[in-house]
Amino acid sequence: MHRKIVGRIVDAASRYPFVVLAIFAVLFAVLGTYAQKLQNNVRTDFLELLPRDSPRFRAFEHQLGRVGGAAKLVIVVTSPDRKQNERFVDDLASRVAKLSDEKKACAKTCAPNDGECQRRCFDPVAYVESGTKDVRDFYDSHKWLFADLKDLEDASRNLDRQIAMKIGLVENLDDDAPPSSPGLDPKPAPKVAPKPAPKPLATGDAGAGDAGIATASQPAAPGGPADAGAADSGAKSALGVTEYLDRWDERANRKDTFPTGYFATDDGHALGLKIVTNTTLGDARGDAFLVEVQRIVAEMGVKEHFHPEMQVGFTGDIGNASDEKKALVDDATKAFLVALGIILLVLVVYYRSLWALVVIFVPAFFGIVAAYAFAYAVFGYINTAGAFLAAIILGNGLNYPVVLLSRYQEFRARGMDPNEAKREAVLNALRAELVGAMVASIAYGSLVVTRFRGFNQFGMIGFIGMITVWAAIIPLVPALLAVNEKVQSFLPRLLREPAPKLRADGSRSVVTKMLADVTTRYPWPFVVFGAAVTVFAATRIPSYIGDPWEYDFGKLGSRATHQVGGANHWSNKANEVFGGKMNIAGALMLADTPEQVPALKKQILENDRNDPQGPLLADIATIWDLLPGTPEEQEKKLEQLEQIRDLLTPRVMQSLSEEERKKVERFKPPSTLHVLTVKDVPPLLKRPFSENNGNVGTVVYVKIRNDVVLADAHYHLRLSATCDNVRLPDGTVVQTATTSSIYADIIDSIRRDGPLASAVSFFAVLIVVIVATRNWRGATAVIVSLLIGVIWLAGAAAYLNVRINYVNFIAFPITFGIGCEYPFNISDRARLLNWNVREAVIRSSGAVILCSFTTVVGYGSGMFSDFQALESFGKLAVIGELACVFAAVLFMPSFLTLLQRSEKKTATAGGLDAPTDDHAKQETPPTAREGEQTEEKQAPPGDEV
Repeated sequence: MHRKIVGRIVDAASRYPFVVLAIFAVLFAVLGTYAQKLQNNVRTDFLELLPRDSPRFRAFEHQLGRVGGAAKLVIVVTSPDRKQNERFVDDLASRVAKLSDEKKACAKTCAPNDGECQRRCFDPVAYVESGTKDVRDFYDSHKWLFADLKDLEDASRNLDRQIAMKIGLVENLDDDAPPSSPGLDPKPAPKVAPKPAPKPLATGDAGAGDAGIATASQPAAPGGPADAGAADSGAKSALGVTEYLDRWDERANRKDTFPTGYFATDDGHALGLKIVTNTTLGDARGDAFLVEVQRIVAEMGVKEHFHPEMQVGFTGDIGNASDEKKALVDDATKAFLVALGIILLVLVVYYRSLWALVVIFVPAFFGIVAAYAFAYAVFGYINTAGAFLAAIILGNGLNYPVVLLSRYQEFRARGMDPNEAKREAVLNALRAELVGAMVASIAYGSLVVTRFRGFNQFGMIGFIGMITVWAAIIPLVPALLAVNEKVQSFLPRLLREPAPKLRADGSRSVVTKMLADVTTRYPWPFVVFGAAVTVFAATRIPSYIGDPWEYDFGKLGSRATHQVGGANHWSNKANEVFGGKMNIAGALMLADTPEQVPALKKQILENDRNDPQGPLLADIATIWDLLPGTPEEQEKKLEQLEQIRDLLTPRVMQSLSEEERKKVERFKPPSTLHVLTVKDVPPLLKRPFSENNGNVGTVVYVKIRNDVVLADAHYHLRLSATCDNVRLPDGTVVQTATTSSIYADIIDSIRRDGPLASAVSFFAVLIVVIVATRNWRGATAVIVSLLIGVIWLAGAAAYLNVRINYVNFIAFPITFGIGCEYPFNISDRARLLNWNVREAVIRSSGAVILCSFTTVVGYGSGMFSDFQALESFGKLAVIGELACVFAAVLFMPSFLTLLQRSEKKTATAGGLDAPTDDHAKQETPPTAREGEQTEEKQAPPGDEV
C-alpha cells in the first residue's frame, strides 16, 4: 500500500512539477519569515540551558524576580586628558538620563493593554552611576563614627592631657573672658557653674577628672599631674589631634578611593560609567540598549569634540553577552558559508551538473528553514547549541537527496525511462532513506527526553529538520528533476548536461570499483584492523568514562572577546578603574526578610566550614557592614565624641594659633552626629542591597577567597552545596542561589541527562535497525558497524583528552544515527541484490562517501569556531563521522563477505545449498545501455522496499 501511495506522489510530482515547486515556494516563504526572526534572538546566557524545574534554577529565578535582571553596561573612556575624560562621562550620563526620561514619558502614553507601545517605550535604565561625590560627602561628614571606639577613647585621653599641659599658659581655660595681655593685671573672671567633668579615662592619667575643665583655673604645681603628663608624652602642636585626624581621614578615604568623585584610575587616563539596567542577561532589550548607547557615543564625536586619542569601550554583563553573541552568530554564518562553498564545489564535480546542486540543496534548505521556524514558534529564540544547527542540518540533510539523485542517475545510465527512473529511484531508496532519517531523527530526538534545555532544544530542532528533509525529497526531487528535463530539452546540444554514464563494469568511478574489489576479495585485513583499533579504543574508555566532563569553563567561551577591542579587553580596562575600589565583591543572595540575614550568614559560614575540602568563603557582606557599627556601638562612640566636644571649649580654641585652630576645628566632631541607619547610606552604596520594591537589607553578598579560580567548575559545585537553598536551624529553607548555582546545574544536568540521552538513542536505533532489516545477517553487520563508530569516538575522545561539555556531548547520540545510516544503506542495497555485496558497494559506496564528506564539512566547520565549546563539538563529530564511514564502506562489506563464506562452508559441509534471504530479490534495470554490460541478470529495481 505504501509503495502505491509513494509511487503516485512521485508520478504526480513528475507530471506537475511547477505546481509542486509553487507550493513549496509558498511554504518556504512563510517558514522563512518566522525563521528569520531568530536572527536577533540568540541567547548565549548559561541560564537558557538549564531545566526550569531545577531547584537551583527556581531559586535563581526567584531572586531575579525580587532584584530584577540588573544587567550592567559599563562604559570605559581612555585618553591622556583627565578633564576631557570627566567631561565625556558627565555628557554621556546626562544623555542617557535624557533617553530614560523620554522613555518614561513615552510609557505614560501607552494604554494598559497596548503591548506594542509598552515594548517600544520600555525604559532600560534603572539608574546611572557616574561618580562617587555623595559617597565622599557621606564618609567625610561621618568620619568620626567610622573611627574605632578604642581610637576615640585614646583621642579623648590625649586631648584631655594636652589641654592640661596647656593650663600653665592659659588662665581659666573654661572662662569666656579673653586671656590677659602680657604685662597687664588680669581682671578676675566671674565665677560660673562648672560643666560636668568627663569620666576618668585611665587611672593616673594627667588631666583626668576635672583637670582643664572647670577646676583648672590655676597652674599646676611643679611635679604635679600636669608635669607628669608632660613628662609622659610632651606637649604637642594643635593639642596632638593631627595624628588622629590624619588616621580618620585616611580611613574615610579608604571607604571612597575615588578622590576626584569620578570612577577613575589614579592618573585619570581611564574613567568608567556604570549603567544598571532593567534587563536580564541574554535579554534582547539589553542588546538594543547597547546599540542605542553606541549610537549616542557616535553622535558625541569623541575624537573631534573631546580628545583625538580618546577611545570608548563597552563591557559589563551586556557588553560581554553582546560580544559573545556576535562572535557566535558570526561564527555560525562563516561556518555555514564555508561549508556551503566546499560542498557546492564537490557536488558539481561529482555529478558534473549545476542543476544537481538545486536538486540536492532545495530539500536541505527547506528542512533548515522548517527547523528554525519551528524553533521560533515553540521557543521564540535559540540558545548556544541551536545556533550552529544550520550547518549541521545541512551536512546531515544533504545525505537523503544525494542518495536519491545517485540512484536516479544510475537507473538513467542503465537505460530506464526518466519518469520510471524517478519512481523506481524513490521506491528503491525509500527504506534506506527512511531508516536513515529515522535513526538521525532519533539521535536528535533522544535529547528531548532530557530536562537540560541545552540538549532538549537542540534535539527538537534537529528532529524536525531531519524528518522535514526526508519528507520533502519525495515530491521535491522528482519535481526538480522534471523541470531540469524540460529545460534541457530546450537548450542547444552543446549546452545540455551530459547524460549519466557508468563504467563498463557498472561502477560510477574507479574508487567504488576498487573498494568493492578489496573488501570482497581481501576482507580479513579490514576486519582485523577494525577489531584491533576497536579493542585499543575500548581499553582507553574505562578510565575516561568515570569522569569525562569539562570542568574548565574557560575552555567553553569565545576567544574573540579577549582580543583588543573585545568586551573582555575593556573588562580589563574596567578592572583598572574599579578593581578593588568600592566593589561589593561576591555573589548576590537574598534572605526572605532582613531579620533572617544574621542567621543566614551564620548558617552559610557554618556550611562552608563543614566543606570536606576546606572553606572557600572569605566573608559575607551585608548593608550593615556599611554602617559604623551596631546602634549600641555607635552610641558608645557618640559618648566619646561628646566628651571631645566638651573638652574643646571656646577658650581652648582661642588659645590656639590660627593654623592649629583650623586643624582642631576639623578634628572637633559636629554636634549633628547621630546614630546612622540604613536610611542614611548614600544611594550609590544602598542600591546593590535593595530589592525592586525598595526593601533594603535582605540582600547579602558572599565573598569568595582570592585564591579560588572560578573558571574551575569544581569550585562552583562546592559553592552551590554551601550556599544554595540554605536550611536555617529553625527548619526554614531560604531560596538562595548564586551564579555558581547556574554552573553547578549545568554540570549536574550533563552528568544526569548525558547517559540518559545516550542510552535512549542507542537502544532506539537498535530497535529501528532490527525491525527494518528483518534478517540476522544485515542486522548483525549494521549493529557491529555502529559499535565500531561509537567505540572509536569514545576512545578517540579519551586518547585526545577531549572533555565532554554541554555542547560537544551531542556528538555521541548523533554518531549513533550516522553509525547506522551509512552501513544500513549499503546493507539494504546488498539485500536488494540478493546479498551481492560487491555489487552493493559498487552502486552505493560512492553516494555514502559523498554523504559522509558533506557531513564532515558541516561538522568540521565547527572545528574552526571561535566559540571553544563548538570547536570541541566539531572535533568529536568529525572523529565519529570518519569512524562511521570506515565501518560502512570498508569494515561492513568485509564482515558481510566473511559471514557469507562461513554460511557457504556450513552449507557445503551439510550438503545443502548456500542460504538466501527469503525477502531478498535481485535488482536490475529492464534494459542495459548499449556498450554496457551487467555482471548478472537482475530483477527490476524497487521490487522490494
